[in-house]
Amino acid sequence: MKKRYLTLALAIGLLTTSCEKDYLDTSPTGSIDAGAAYATTKNATAAINGIYRAMIVRYLSSQGHFGHPAMMIILDVMGEDVVIPNTSNTWHLAETRWQAHRSETSTGDQLPYELYYRLIGNANIAIANIDNAAGAQSERDQIKGEALGLRAFSYFNLVQLFGKRYDAAAKPNSQLGVPLILAPTTEGLPRATVEDIYTQINKDLAEAATLLTTTRSYKSHINLEVIKGFQARVALVQQNWADAAKFAAEARKNYSPMTATQYQDGFSDISNPEWMWGFDHLEDQTEYFGAYHSYISCNFNSTNIRVDPKVINSKLYNQIPATDVRSKMWVKTPTTANSIVPTGGVRVAYMTQKFRLPGTPSTSTMGDIPYMRAAEMYLIEAEAQARLGNNSAAASVLFDLVSKRDASYTLSTKTGAALIDEILFNRRVELWGEGFRFTDLKRLNQPLNRNDANISSSVAVLFDVPAGDNQWEFLIPRREINANLAIVQNPL
Repeated sequence: MKKRYLTLALAIGLLTTSCEKDYLDTSPTGSIDAGAAYATTKNATAAINGIYRAMIVRYLSSQGHFGHPAMMIILDVMGEDVVIPNTSNTWHLAETRWQAHRSETSTGDQLPYELYYRLIGNANIAIANIDNAAGAQSERDQIKGEALGLRAFSYFNLVQLFGKRYDAAAKPNSQLGVPLILAPTTEGLPRATVEDIYTQINKDLAEAATLLTTTRSYKSHINLEVIKGFQARVALVQQNWADAAKFAAEARKNYSPMTATQYQDGFSDISNPEWMWGFDHLEDQTEYFGAYHSYISCNFNSTNIRVDPKVINSKLYNQIPATDVRSKMWVKTPTTANSIVPTGGVRVAYMTQKFRLPGTPSTSTMGDIPYMRAAEMYLIEAEAQARLGNNSAAASVLFDLVSKRDASYTLSTKTGAALIDEILFNRRVELWGEGFRFTDLKRLNQPLNRNDANISSSVAVLFDVPAGDNQWEFLIPRREINANLAIVQNPL
């Protein structure tokens, strides 16, 4: 049967592959037949694993558009901090130029829409069916809580990209968001308001928090602490400072900042004590040249890494104290002695060393991917406290994090806007390459400004975009407009 609703067809597709017994007993991997998926909690666990797996597969047959990790890279190259140094390799060039997300037929524009609605579609199937699955109530609660978390996570990403920024001073935010699909359906729905989307996100997260605990089998799965991390992220975007500070503190409670030694280990191992949630890259799940570390690491032996290594904005890097371990994550003047590259790889100024795989060069992309780290929670809590006017509390939280990065760091005595600027500077440095810069600029209502740094005009093309400009919104993909008569396009 032909589906009018594009994203539902994509979602159902995930649950049509065959079931293998091994998949029922391992961390995220394949998926199972839709008819049997929720007969038992054991089968339902395999179906949930399939949703996690759908986060990291290639979409639209494009090796550079490998699910959520690709979006992490794309949203950073759309900012000013993660820099593509030349045009020797064209992956993510249209995204950095702000061309892809403003073309309704481009792969870069279709990726987030298809990706996150596929997750939503499968989460909806889980939420609708898990209550009747045979198994322990605790297992049903776990699966439902994870599904609610995945749905909230997906809508949070969609509304930030396809809707206008949330403005706490303009409640209710009646600007158009995305279709709000809460049950399996074949009907196309109109775009809900941004306010309605955030209301549902918060509802899903609150319910998930009642179902989940801190216990989980794999760090690649959502637990209560990750849900609280989501709640902190959402509250920050909604300028709900009190909740942002509260949830961030609760989320990070059982995690500590990594040591300076651990910080230099390569950001590719989920066992790092600071990682709260991430992709645990298993041997049977490799994406080869369509993997996160094929584009962001310093040493994977791919054409992209050899000819076009990612670099940091020179203006940002030059503000990092030499005593800060994070300054070692990039090399201002790279040589064979102070930088790692694959065989035949070029060395360019300010090139990254943050993400690194075992081996020199590395011929495996089996690196884990950080979706959420405790450091982010420290920074959310500090920013929220500063915006509440609690300067001493904000400075204290910031110190707890930054002093682990820089032994010479002293407790900040700044207040007000100056303190917030210090926190945001540390956020840019700390979370470089992890997918936050575009949405941070948008939530802060700041312009894109790529001027006076090491950014090539032939690469970036676009250097300035005013805050609030229509270009901050992704276009609804043409495939969705053609399939869903109820939907309308964003302003061109």
